[in-house]
Amino acid sequence: MSKWVGEAEQRISSLFTAARQHDRAAIFIDEVESLVPKRSHSGSTVMQRVVPQILAEMEGFATHKGDEHKALLFIGATNEPWALDSAVMRPGRFDEKIYIPLPDPEARRKILSLHLESKPLAPDVSFDELVERTAGYSGADIRRICEKASDTPFVESVQTGVERDIEMRDILAAIHDVKPSVLPQTLEKFEKFGSEGK
Repeated sequence: MSKWVGEAEQRISSLFTAARQHDRAAIFIDEVESLVPKRSHSGSTVMQRVVPQILAEMEGFATHKGDEHKALLFIGATNEPWALDSAVMRPGRFDEKIYIPLPDPEARRKILSLHLESKPLAPDVSFDELVERTAGYSGADIRRICEKASDTPFVESVQTGVERDIEMRDILAAIHDVKPSVLPQTLEKFEKFGSEGK
């Protein structure tokens, strides 16, 4: 982004020009709603110019001479799909919408395992119970739980000079302290958007 007229648009154009140098290219933009927000909700004059530039580049990628056989995969990730400009959802731009829900039991088990596998765990740690207790938590929430549970015995060992493994009580205390970051009403909104695209 730039306050100077034309500079932000030039950067967008340069991004797509770089993609055209290849037969196949992928552009991934995280938090894409910050780049293509609903224009009616954006008071920024920069965004009033940038959004149309991005839309034109997305739609016209393969219309340049010599680009007919080139392919671009444009992926945008967002936690606020309803904040995107409606024009970006038209065919030829974002053709597919993929809703990624909160992790199911199998995914929660894998996330817990990945973040605890290299840690010294006490025999009382029950992954079955942890999977059940982390229902409604995001992957980032579960990672934070694992980090917080790991901190407790570490801090104790620094204070007492006695090392101990991570116990079930440490993880349960972390679950108690770390609340799910996705509220039920927000989850309902996501699920509605995922099923209706609205």
